[in-house]
Formats: sequence, C-alpha cells, structure tokens
Amino acid sequence: MKNNNTKLMQLIIVALFSAIVIVFTVIPNLGYITTGPIEITTIHIIVIIGAVFLGPKYGAFIGSVWGITCIARAFILGGGSEIFKPFLNPMVSFVPRLLVGLVAGLVFSAMKKTKIPVILSAGITGAVGTLTNTVLVLSALYIFGGMIDSYSDFFTLFKTIISTIIALNGSIELIAAILIVPAVYKPLSKFTNKII
Repeated sequence: MKNNNTKLMQLIIVALFSAIVIVFTVIPNLGYITTGPIEITTIHIIVIIGAVFLGPKYGAFIGSVWGITCIARAFILGGGSEIFKPFLNPMVSFVPRLLVGLVAGLVFSAMKKTKIPVILSAGITGAVGTLTNTVLVLSALYIFGGMIDSYSDFFTLFKTIISTIIALNGSIELIAAILIVPAVYKPLSKFTNKII
C-alpha cells in the first residue's frame, strides 16, 4: 500500500511540475523573459528541480512537456518568422529539452551516492542541466538548420556555444540555476520526504 501511495504522490508531483512548465510558457516574461533582442529562459530551472526530486525518468518526462510547449510556442508565435521556424523541428526544441531532464536526473542521482554535500550537488546539477540545454539547442540549430557543411563550421558552432554561455542571457540562466536549484531543494525536500 505504501508503494502505491508513493507512486501516486510522485505522479501528482510530476503533474504539478508539468503544469508549472505550461504556465511559465503561456504567461509572457515568466518562462521566457524578453528584453529587446535578449531572451532569458527560466523554464530549464523547473525541469532541473523536477529531475532532482523525481529522478531521470520523470525528469525526462517534465523535459518532454517543455519540449512540446516549445514547439507549440514556435507555432503560435512563429507566423513565418525565421527566428521561431527552426523550433518547429522536434530535434531542435523537443529532444534537447527532454535530455535536460534526463541528464539532470542522472547527474543528481549519481552525486547523491558520493560524499559531496547534497546542496552542492543540487547546484552542480543546476549548472550541468543549464549547459546541457544551451549546448544541445545551439548544436541542433546548427546541425538541423543546415548550417554545418565543413570542419570550419564545427569550429564556428563551438565559438557560438562558448560566446552564448558567457553572454548576458547565458550567464544569467547559468547563475540562476546554480543558485535557485539548491535554494528550492532544501525546503522542498523536507516536504517531499514526508509525502513520498
């Protein structure tokens, strides 16, 4: 009976995280904060937190919800715009988002088996999840957008990834995840330990 209750509570928490992802996508400047040409993503933090608490399987599920909302957002906002058009491709919008949840879940699960303090593990997981998103989305934009034809194009991709990570939006996304994931983990873990 306890296992059934645990499974039910996990599913409820997955549904809550999935709902938060949808809400963050729908409400302007919540999941995607746009200021001029800069867009800062915050939804990856929700996916990473979900993966930290629920593991890689459910993390991948929450990430896939993000991927679906990403495609829907590109379809609704696209209107033929070249900016949103690549995000209609699931290899650009869906697969990287799914992998953010999977990778974050795997990293945190592996780190829990070490002597690294759990709060530090949560921060490292936040960083890894954010970098997973940045690297995979930019790589997918290049590969599936037909921008890679030669070795020199791979070098251009590498430079683009590095410059994005150190750019204002990339830095904010990375720092926010490193700080917010551990900050949310501590109080939320006390709650989830009582119900799971």
